[in-house]
Amino acid sequence: MKAERLIRILLFLQHGEKVSTRELAEELEVSERTIHRDMESLSTAGIPVYAERGAAGGWKLIDNWKQKLSWLKEKEVLALFLPQAEKIISDLNMDTSSTDIRDKLLLSIPNGAKESAEKLWSRIHVDMGTWKGGSNESLPALDVLKEAVLNNGIAMILYKKANGDQKNVRIKPLGLVAKSSAWYVVAMNEEDEFRSYKVNRVKECTVTNETFERPADFVLAEHWESSKKQFVKNLPEFQVNVKASRFAQERIHFTGRFVSSQKVKKEAEGWAELALTFNSEEEAVNFIVGFGNQVVVCSPHSLRDKVTGRAREILELYES
Repeated sequence: MKAERLIRILLFLQHGEKVSTRELAEELEVSERTIHRDMESLSTAGIPVYAERGAAGGWKLIDNWKQKLSWLKEKEVLALFLPQAEKIISDLNMDTSSTDIRDKLLLSIPNGAKESAEKLWSRIHVDMGTWKGGSNESLPALDVLKEAVLNNGIAMILYKKANGDQKNVRIKPLGLVAKSSAWYVVAMNEEDEFRSYKVNRVKECTVTNETFERPADFVLAEHWESSKKQFVKNLPEFQVNVKASRFAQERIHFTGRFVSSQKVKKEAEGWAELALTFNSEEEAVNFIVGFGNQVVVCSPHSLRDKVTGRAREILELYES
């Protein structure tokens, strides 16, 4: 979002007229403090922007300076034209479209790069939705959390845990992350511990009048990648050895539902012994029962007993 905002600021300033902080803040729907930080970022990047003080003052580029983005390498220019995910733009209520962004960017790049940029845009598509379109659920908390993230505002949320319990939490939102078709807010809790909350589980959300000091060394993308690795590392593992038919082997590899699946040895008539890893014993039972007579549990023996018991329950259900 910041990169898009900086480009829009450049487009405004290239008209040659002074633009006040208030005008930029209203146009971009951010705080005046955010505009000041953006101007510092532009100056640090080498853009000759300066401020004129006084009642008639404002921000301006050095006279006759025009930015054509020519200081970017060709691949860097093309990276700006990777198609945007329309779902993300819609979820965040950005009141624009990826096509609008593309058209404005095309005006600011060297002519030699335009053809390549248009090809990239028309031949690559980013789809963040699910195959069946998902539930199309609304995320009323997302707008509120976006406001808190952009303005360093402390928020109060009513959060529903995976087990159904609900809890009021006071958080310091640091960033929003779109993971596949789901949104997460990365925040610090009351103990200043980093936590990730799934936005569709936030049942109520309000921004307080309080603000907080953002950690100077916090980088959202780096934190998210690190927390993902830690999450996978801490997942429980339940090891299972099975014998599977050729049909079951193909389905197991196709679903990709396991932390790992490895062929141990071949058996007669296309069967093979596989080592599988599930997150829990219950997940293993449900999955193996679904294969009927195409998968046989070798170990552990406790799992054999549970699969057998589940099969009996199914028979009793239908016989009754």
